[in-house]
Amino acid sequence: MLPGLKAALNYHPIFVHFPIVFWFAALLFELLAVWRTSDDMQRTASRMLYLGTLAAVVAVLTGLAAEKSVPPDAAQRVVGIHQALMLVSTSLSLALCIFAFVARRNFTAQLRKFMLLGLSILAVLVIFGADRGAQLVYEYGSAVNWSTAQQQK
Repeated sequence: MLPGLKAALNYHPIFVHFPIVFWFAALLFELLAVWRTSDDMQRTASRMLYLGTLAAVVAVLTGLAAEKSVPPDAAQRVVGIHQALMLVSTSLSLALCIFAFVARRNFTAQLRKFMLLGLSILAVLVIFGADRGAQLVYEYGSAVNWSTAQQQK
């Protein structure tokens, strides 16, 4: 029924996009919360952050399992960089979740700006980490079944 999923060498690519989208949505809503001084936007930003962090935990777990499928060559160095960046991103996201939960009833303008700074740093980390993930796929062919692709030619 799902031949693409059946052909997948690991499930990590299915889950990696969710934290990225939720975290960038959190950044957007936090920016709006600061700009408009909006409690509703702040709550939405926090919810996006919570969902992104939950999705990141799944992406990290599937990523750790997928690491075994990367051949021991130059790609392993990139795996290490990607893994470190995404673990730091997930840790920062978890810290921001705790901060958002603790401050949820009293989000002042200063706390919103602090959250915006944290989410901005998270976005930069995610951009670099996702880039290394893309490098693994597009430069090194990680998680791509080259033998099947060559047989079909």
